[in-house]
Amino acid sequence: APATGRLKPLRKHRGIIATITIGLVLAAACVAPPSESPEKGSDRLVLETAFKNIGLRYAADVSTRTVSVAGLKALSDTDTLLAINDQAGKIAVTYEDRVLGEWQTPADEDHNAWAAVVADALEKARHDAPKLGEKDHELVLAQFFRGALSELDRYTRYATPSQARNTRARREGFGGLGVTIRYSKGDVYVEKVHAGTPAFKAGLKPGDLITHVGGLMLTGLTQNAAIGHLRGPVHSKADLTIIRKDASAPLKIAVVRAHIILPTVTSKREGGILTIRLSGFNQGTSRSLGKILAAADRKDGKPLNGIVLDLRSNPGGLLDQAVAVADFFLNDGRIISTKGRHQRSNQIFNASWGERVTDIPIAVLVNGRSASASEIVAAALRDRGRAIVIGASSFGKGSVQTIIRLPNGGELTLTWAHMIAPAGFNLQSHGIIPAICTSSPDNELADMMAAIRGDLPAAGTILNAALASRSAIRSNPDLARERCPPARAERTEDQEIAKYLLEHKSLYTRALRDGGAAIAER
Repeated sequence: APATGRLKPLRKHRGIIATITIGLVLAAACVAPPSESPEKGSDRLVLETAFKNIGLRYAADVSTRTVSVAGLKALSDTDTLLAINDQAGKIAVTYEDRVLGEWQTPADEDHNAWAAVVADALEKARHDAPKLGEKDHELVLAQFFRGALSELDRYTRYATPSQARNTRARREGFGGLGVTIRYSKGDVYVEKVHAGTPAFKAGLKPGDLITHVGGLMLTGLTQNAAIGHLRGPVHSKADLTIIRKDASAPLKIAVVRAHIILPTVTSKREGGILTIRLSGFNQGTSRSLGKILAAADRKDGKPLNGIVLDLRSNPGGLLDQAVAVADFFLNDGRIISTKGRHQRSNQIFNASWGERVTDIPIAVLVNGRSASASEIVAAALRDRGRAIVIGASSFGKGSVQTIIRLPNGGELTLTWAHMIAPAGFNLQSHGIIPAICTSSPDNELADMMAAIRGDLPAAGTILNAALASRSAIRSNPDLARERCPPARAERTEDQEIAKYLLEHKSLYTRALRDGGAAIAER
């Protein structure tokens, strides 16, 4: 008989101490020297903040000298006549045979001294290297950071002020209308109107062409410029001019902007199976999931037989949201722990007492684009024996980043810890290897689908696949990942297998035992 269960009443989630993105705004108290140009002064403050945080917070020890010299040398990518010499206790910038500047090499960890040297070198290079001088000031600084951060891991990166504004909007929300736009040949169309938003209440419809905001014409602007004009302070008014296919004249619609958090959770219920798809983890993810679970419990008074948690192509997001999502399905015990060089990066996250989803089987879907926060959820539910994982091996991003807000409005995303799954494994590189693999190059998938459709014995075929995965993971995780490669496709077979297992309680239980908890036993 199908497994059934009830949802416990929702309760407020306990506060989470840390997130995968921790914003730090550092105010500079020092005053620039009178002779310092505005650009040089700005660069110096940005570099001081960046160097200090790299020295204190980066997951591995790296010298400021290494980072600084690598960044300066990257400037020659724009102008090959520019050279950086680091020898005999001096740093020199030359252009052709001419010395533009020379400085005594500061102590490796003297962050402020290195910031002053680099800021001075950047100014001289912009002034005397013509190709650098033609570039926007922020782009030259970004080029320096690309070189500097190449000495660190691939997840540590710099965002210019404009890039940082966009990423903050995705994480934290923004003042906006509540629409997804489609940009086509200079025209701005409404692609989707999100329920409950100002645009929804004002009557905007998919297909509407937005020609003006106030007196400003959007037609012909770049996509980013158009988005910038549609967004604005919360509670501000946007007077839109709309062309609608079935309207005889342009429409004037006033919309009052609100704080918009892009939706990351969608769901669909078919009979007793609830499929929940998470596309990311932002500030609204756990709240949206809670509403869906509460509504599912009330729908027609019928119990759930199972939940498919679809994390495929989910690149991750906020750590506290991943912890909150996993906590919906766990009674207690470890969700994830983080370990780094900085004292505050060493943390343990446990589930709070009383799971909200009781005795309901769960299947988690992952693929090669499932990363970071999505891997936290999959690992927690797998290692605690709470869900069976189906699909392809996940991306394998086992690091935690903190976000440093820089004085110029840019951001430094800095790796400061590594994630340890409940079973004690670092998720880096190996990622989540499914109990039921659908990306194997051999005939396993074809055999499983034949079994589900009645052409082969279902129990033996599926359980053999789970046991093979368990054995491979226990003996050689590298080989197991090779046998179940991180394919990017989202196969319909993933969902078919998940639903079949959830509808057959005995088979689900045996597959969970033989495959899902394999790592937890090590």
